[in-house]
Amino acid sequence: MKKWLKLGSVSILVFGLAACIERPENEMVQETERVDPASGIDLTTQSDGIFKGFANGSQNALTIEIDGKDKRYELAEDANGDFKVLQKGDVISFSTKKVGGKEQIETIMKK
Repeated sequence: MKKWLKLGSVSILVFGLAACIERPENEMVQETERVDPASGIDLTTQSDGIFKGFANGSQNALTIEIDGKDKRYELAEDANGDFKVLQKGDVISFSTKKVGGKEQIETIMKK
């Protein structure tokens, strides 16, 4: 009888521990990389560059130099960062996301 009680206790302990073990790291990464096709939003990318100014005098688009080439970006509706303190020539770090096939600035920070 004591053997069965010990065996039952050990079984409960083993199953309890198995339920508490974290998922493998690659499984968690796959979840964060999952994209909802219905939303039209793709993964966020991180980049560094040089702020060249707001495009066409508009506060809704800007130009950033990356690897010696100028690239124009639109701002996402929920974009945030150091927009008010940026000056031409500032080295920046920024993130972009694709919305409806267009790459948009999501965050921007002066370095």
